[in-house]
Amino acid sequence: MKLLDIAIKDLLRSFRSAFALVFMFVIPLLTVGLFYFAFGGLGGDDGFDLAATKVQVVNLDEPGSEYGDFSAGHMLVDLLESENLSGLLEVSEASGPARARAAVDAQEAAVAVIIPADFTGAALGAGSAAVELYQDPTLTLGPGIVKSFVSQIVDGFAGAKIATGVAVEQLVEQGVSASDAEALKQEINLAYGQWATELGEAHQDGANPLLDVQSTGDAGEEGTESLTQKILSTTMVGMMIFYAFFTAANASESILREEEAGTLPRLFTTPTPQSTILGGKLLAVFVTILVQVIVLVVIAALAFGVAWGAPLPLALATLGLVVLASSFGVFLTSLLKNTKQTGIVFGGVMTVTGMVGISSVFTASVPAASDASQVAHTLSLLMPQGWALHGWRVVMDGGGVSDVLVPLAVMLALGAGFFVIGVLRFRKRFA
Repeated sequence: MKLLDIAIKDLLRSFRSAFALVFMFVIPLLTVGLFYFAFGGLGGDDGFDLAATKVQVVNLDEPGSEYGDFSAGHMLVDLLESENLSGLLEVSEASGPARARAAVDAQEAAVAVIIPADFTGAALGAGSAAVELYQDPTLTLGPGIVKSFVSQIVDGFAGAKIATGVAVEQLVEQGVSASDAEALKQEINLAYGQWATELGEAHQDGANPLLDVQSTGDAGEEGTESLTQKILSTTMVGMMIFYAFFTAANASESILREEEAGTLPRLFTTPTPQSTILGGKLLAVFVTILVQVIVLVVIAALAFGVAWGAPLPLALATLGLVVLASSFGVFLTSLLKNTKQTGIVFGGVMTVTGMVGISSVFTASVPAASDASQVAHTLSLLMPQGWALHGWRVVMDGGGVSDVLVPLAVMLALGAGFFVIGVLRFRKRFA
């Protein structure tokens, strides 16, 4: 069939072009590869390895008898030495502040945590105390982690102290005498100390009595997926979609190139129908994108461990992307008069629509950016690339056939619209 002959000719031209191959395969894989090696992808499934931070702890805390067996300093040390933090912190107790600071100065430790003598009293009673962090000035990440944990614990004590003070004030306002209120304050402090001790023990056992989160099915599997793998997966799908649209536009440009070279007008003078000629060229664009997507999916799964999702939903998302990208490339090319305009239009329009369409990739997997991620997702759906990304992420998040039907329907509808407009413009142009 002449239609297939024309399509094969254009396919051979595309896959013989070094420029096209770079955009189709090299750049998307190279971008994800840089993330892969930057985050230590070869080191294992848990991403990059972070060496444990060596910490010297000096506990000078001497709680009074009024606090029973509770010691805020002892609780702080236990939490830093807990099994949950063993992969991040390597804690050892020093005999005194001078010895701990000397260990940091000699770079035998990254940071020294010096707990003052009146820490429990300041935490539960009157007065104030400061936990000293003495760190190696050449280090930032390790000491920063230690500071974060210590600050959380100290802030917890400060919050409890404020709450106790407010409770006493409320009791006095309710008519309780100041002496009785102070006695109740002492009872509150003891109760809090007992609760804090039980909480610390629970943390050491890997449990949190304040939160009981149960996950089943796919949600549990998603919860165990590493942040590094999520970054790689979302980056890969974003790059694939971004460059699939570029490839479609570049493949469609062959119509303009052959028109300027005079081969297309000569082809129109042959008995071959115009619909067959244009159909062959459009089929070549479709197959080019299909090959690009399949190759990238396979290589990403093998090289980077990207989990694409169930086969059938993945096939539907692939169909939607191929149809939408091919049709958009044909539509955009139909608006151009000659190849001189392709650099500006493709570089401008494709870059802008592509970056907006995959903007949610840059805020994915970042808990602090949940609001920004929602805004980016909404904004991305204004572009065809955004619907392609939405469909693929539904599949990668474990969605089934029913979950991908809506984005698939939108992709096919948009693709049909772009395709019809592009074909009508070409037919009018070559009539």
